[in-house]
Amino acid sequence: MNPQNLANWSVGLGFLGVLLYIIAFVLLWQGGGNMLLGRFDQKDLYFAGSGLLYIAIWMKLGAIYHK
Repeated sequence: MNPQNLANWSVGLGFLGVLLYIIAFVLLWQGGGNMLLGRFDQKDLYFAGSGLLYIAIWMKLGAIYHK
C-alpha cells in the first residue's frame, strides 16, 4: 500500500477511535442509559476505541517507516 494512503487510513481510524471514546464517556456520564445503542455498553465502545487507536498508531508508524 502507498505510504500516503496508509497515513490517510491511520488518520481516519484514529478519528473513529477518538469518536468511540467520546461516545463511551458520554454514555458513562449519562449513567448507563443505553437508549442510543441498545446492545452495547460503555466498556464495548471503550475497547473498540482502544483497538482502533492501536491499529491507527501502527499504521502511522508503518507509513513513516516506508517513506
